[in-house]
Amino acid sequence: MYSVAINLFFLVLCLVFGDIKFGAIDDYFMAAVLTGAHGTDYNPHLLFVNAIYGYALLPLYHLFPKIGWYYIGEMAAVFVSFTAIGYVLLQRCGERWGLLLATLFTAMFASDFYLVIQFTQCASILSAAGMLLFGYGVVQSSKMDCFVANAPRNDVRKYFPFVLGIILMLWGSVMRWEAFLMGMPFFCVGLLFNLKQCWKFKWITVAGLAVMFAGAYTMHHFDASLYKNAEYAPYVDIQGPRAALGDVSNYNQNAVYEDLEEMGKNGNDYHMLTDWMFYDTEAFAADSMRNIIGVINHYRDSIETKQIPRLLLNALGSSLRSPLFWSWFVFCILIYATNRKKALYLWASLAVVIYLMSILLGMGRLVYRVESGFWLYAAVLAVPLWGRFRYELPRKLVVAAIPAIALANVFTYATSGEMVRGPGSGELRTLAIEDSTDYNQVFAYIDSQPDKMFLLSMNAYMRFSHHKNPPYLAEPIGSYRRTVSLGYWTPYLPEITRALAEFGITNPIKDAVHDNVVVVNAGGLADFLQRHYYDSVAVEKIKSIGEMEFFKYHLVETDSTEKEAE
Repeated sequence: MYSVAINLFFLVLCLVFGDIKFGAIDDYFMAAVLTGAHGTDYNPHLLFVNAIYGYALLPLYHLFPKIGWYYIGEMAAVFVSFTAIGYVLLQRCGERWGLLLATLFTAMFASDFYLVIQFTQCASILSAAGMLLFGYGVVQSSKMDCFVANAPRNDVRKYFPFVLGIILMLWGSVMRWEAFLMGMPFFCVGLLFNLKQCWKFKWITVAGLAVMFAGAYTMHHFDASLYKNAEYAPYVDIQGPRAALGDVSNYNQNAVYEDLEEMGKNGNDYHMLTDWMFYDTEAFAADSMRNIIGVINHYRDSIETKQIPRLLLNALGSSLRSPLFWSWFVFCILIYATNRKKALYLWASLAVVIYLMSILLGMGRLVYRVESGFWLYAAVLAVPLWGRFRYELPRKLVVAAIPAIALANVFTYATSGEMVRGPGSGELRTLAIEDSTDYNQVFAYIDSQPDKMFLLSMNAYMRFSHHKNPPYLAEPIGSYRRTVSLGYWTPYLPEITRALAEFGITNPIKDAVHDNVVVVNAGGLADFLQRHYYDSVAVEKIKSIGEMEFFKYHLVETDSTEKEAE
């Protein structure tokens, strides 16, 4: 009950004083895909999150279609995970130490998870909590655990941590497969340091691990199989090229531009791709994009081995500003203070963190949400290695400390609750975007023209997400059906392809000249259209609302014929 109360307190603080948004726009649009905002029905195919999560939420959407169950599911996952971690802390070190440590742990990370909710961090906290419960289950009846030392050997309660741990780990694997896998090295290290206890409970340990891995890989295979049909083939085919061109910039872009020009290709096409403007099924077909990636590969910035130590020191220096780093350090000190035989865990877990960080630094892909996941896994898996807390905190100290922590957090959230650590850089900032546009006017203008299809730049498409429904409310079915992004990961989704076809659009950028098409915040397509398809194209700005500009493309000569695509 203590752990539930602690987490309820911090959850309420976040909801009352925080800015309730998704930490990543990806989550908003996955929720929109799930609710059928781009089509005419619900769609559990979520790309980054296992479709099982979508299928699990469908009954709730059918019963209460206006509620944002995707968001509520993620918040519930974080709440359950923090509660599980707090519960184990209370059991491992007694009521007084446990209450203080659980309160401090939740206080430090509530904002990072509740107010910057996103699928990667959600997967990390779920998997970490599951691994902690599993590790706690291994040691719960050993002599070092004062809570159940006198429990009967056949007490069924000893199986609960294993079962709950497996469920949370499977849930974590559903939310993001890669985040679940990155916790495995820490899980293995934690179990190795409890090898004696693992052997003591070898049958339940082996059975639990077998169920967990079999279940995780089965669900992952099921999700992958959903994208292997003909309907999703174009969508799957474009994912690798669009990510390679849009997400990665660790190469000499000027050299790529010059090489493409020498090969007879237009460098401006390459710039469109890197600006996430690629929804053209002919000029920017997947094979064409792969050819450009082949040129890029010649100019990638290779990080030499001798550079890794310097980059690693910089990354570790940044980690010193992360609360999760200090949680790991304090938890490892508690191992040294209570169970010195296991004190080497500090160095073993640090070695795993350094190894994983070095790999990501070499790839140029180390970001705060991933780095914090490493420290989270390393921190919580230190808890099962603690011994008996021989020094009992004075009751008066705990009674004074808990209200002091609570009041300090109330003041902090009340004065700066909207400040959060960005999932990419970890720098303190707000999730709000400065924009003077009146989006009610924008949406009203779009709604007033039901016979038009609106093609948006990716930036405009993302800005819409900040001004539509809040995450706890579902986007209605079809609410994005006439607003299609020319970039991002949504192009080629089957429901979007069908919506475009209803307006006579088979190739979005090429068909921007159709009478029933309006382009938003992409007024520079005329050169591309003339280069690939038409003799002469004119563009006219038909309306401007704040930072949203609406353009109409049309052919200058009505009898001009299409040129063959280069």
